[in-house]
Amino acid sequence: MKTLRAITTLIISVSTIIFSQTAVAPDSGDGSSGNPYHIASLGNLYWIAANSTRWNKYYIQTANINASETRNWSGGGWTPIGNNSPPFTGTYNGQKYIIDSLFISRSSNSDYYQGLFGYTYNSTIKNVCMTNADITGYSYVGAVIGRSGISTASNGGTITDCNSTGIVYAKSSYSGGIIGISYKSTIERCYSTCTVTGAGSSVLRNGGLLGRAEGGTIVNNCYSRGTVFANAYCGGLIGSNNGAIITNCYSTGTMSGYSYVGGLIGEAVSGSVDSCLWDTQTSGRSSSAGGTGKTTSEMQTVSTFTNAGWDFTDVWEMVGTNYPRLKSNQETALPVELISFIASPKNNVVELKWTTTTEVNNYGFEIEKKSIKDELGSVKWEQIGFVEGSGTTQAPKQYSFVDKNVLAGKYLYRLKQIDRDGKFIYSNEVEILIAAPKEFSLSQNYPNPFNPTTVINYQIPISSRVILKVFDPLGKEVTTLVNEMKDAGTYSVQWNAASFGNGIYFYQLITGEKTFVKKMVLMK
Repeated sequence: MKTLRAITTLIISVSTIIFSQTAVAPDSGDGSSGNPYHIASLGNLYWIAANSTRWNKYYIQTANINASETRNWSGGGWTPIGNNSPPFTGTYNGQKYIIDSLFISRSSNSDYYQGLFGYTYNSTIKNVCMTNADITGYSYVGAVIGRSGISTASNGGTITDCNSTGIVYAKSSYSGGIIGISYKSTIERCYSTCTVTGAGSSVLRNGGLLGRAEGGTIVNNCYSRGTVFANAYCGGLIGSNNGAIITNCYSTGTMSGYSYVGGLIGEAVSGSVDSCLWDTQTSGRSSSAGGTGKTTSEMQTVSTFTNAGWDFTDVWEMVGTNYPRLKSNQETALPVELISFIASPKNNVVELKWTTTTEVNNYGFEIEKKSIKDELGSVKWEQIGFVEGSGTTQAPKQYSFVDKNVLAGKYLYRLKQIDRDGKFIYSNEVEILIAAPKEFSLSQNYPNPFNPTTVINYQIPISSRVILKVFDPLGKEVTTLVNEMKDAGTYSVQWNAASFGNGIYFYQLITGEKTFVKKMVLMK
């Protein structure tokens, strides 16, 4: 036991190391348009962020960057490139290389402009691919850019062929999967599958792609598929349109909020929305402040879009029975066509169900879960199970997985689909809420009578020390099943009575000022 404790302590010590932010100058380039700096590592990327005199230069990314170390950086993780004085005014071409697992967690009322880039103006941002981003800020929050453009200037810049996956979390307002807020910027051929959410009733103007589009902004040939929440002004693509021109865009993500929640646009103060669509079934919304609602079947039919004037020669394409994708900014295609993925919570159990129409070389699905904390962002994804795939098939297949004994709280689930060559891709994320129990209780064991094992369930509405013991008919304690602090939730404990004799036993739950006793029968 002493050895185990020593090992545990060592693991905790290693896991809480705080890494220092180290700026590493690029090996190539001088920052000019003809010879941009080459960004090939996290150190190179931080080299830009660390010095504002570098925010007007030219950059190209030349390798995938693993940014997971930023989760352990002091001060809340990654430091955005650009702020309100001065903003980033240079050019960054990601060249379709990935920046993975970038982490920011800052939510005080002064933490504006959070993202890979905090604040940009008259800049060019293109071909940036953010995967598994985890971005938390107070206001103006986006996976790629917190704020693009200045209200008093004529050119906010261009953002083209960028994409993002992960979670964007705002404590206050204006968050989007790509950009939090845009002034007079041109946003083209971008998409996001980020979950965009926030901290309760104060959250306003969140969108799957863009939180708020101000006058002079152009959004063209873009889409979003992530879950979006805002207390008010929540949209699948854009939370609030205040003068932007939006054309040839669509959204499919699930929307939730209390007022001004639209399948495509949450709030329309002014501006125009032309030839834009949203999925009424997946979004759960039959209305929007702009755009046209279509069924899932219609959204997965080419003629729905060509009839609306979309360009399926140079810009868009449809692969199988799926939603359209951009030719110049393609999502990596799943080896399977996943047409649905839902999560159904009941008490402390979550049932996941998903359906595929066809599969090619499908090894299987890892099921991953992440807890969402109300004020502090979120923790890392963890694998909780695996379901074997069906290899190669043209027939529809249905799958399910049950996550048991889930404690009270908010959770995200996703599928990691793996093919037989080891390649993988993630599904969209689904969010569920497990409510805390309303009272202390102890359930009758099941089965009863039993031989030789039985399960005892209990629930606690607040964090408490829990003691669960078993006694024989004479009142003698025979075993202690639980004696520790527990968070609010519903729990199951198994008792194996193989070494005990037939007869009546009593089990007692003590938690706080509450005590419960029930009888059970062992019958071999």
